[in-house]
Amino acid sequence: MASLVLNKPILINGEEVRELNCNLEDMTARDKAEATKAFKKAGNMIMVQELDADYHLYLFAAAVHKENSSIEVDDVLRMSAKDSVKAEALVRDFFFLSSGE
Repeated sequence: MASLVLNKPILINGEEVRELNCNLEDMTARDKAEATKAFKKAGNMIMVQELDADYHLYLFAAAVHKENSSIEVDDVLRMSAKDSVKAEALVRDFFFLSSGE
């Protein structure tokens, strides 16, 4: 399980959240497909998944939801832009930078 400490807390379900735990390790192909579907439904198109920072945010949101089902994608997408860059890097490092293994 990975964790992202937020520079700027967000309000989720009436509580101030300062840290988001995500479960990238246990994500399934279905979880990834659902994140991809949500990304496309929002009007986005994936050009190169390894480089698409916005797509990485949706994967991060899916991993947060996997860890805590009470946190929805829209909750995660309210994080600050600065925090989103850290979330994108976390996903990119996990899924794509280690893909040469």
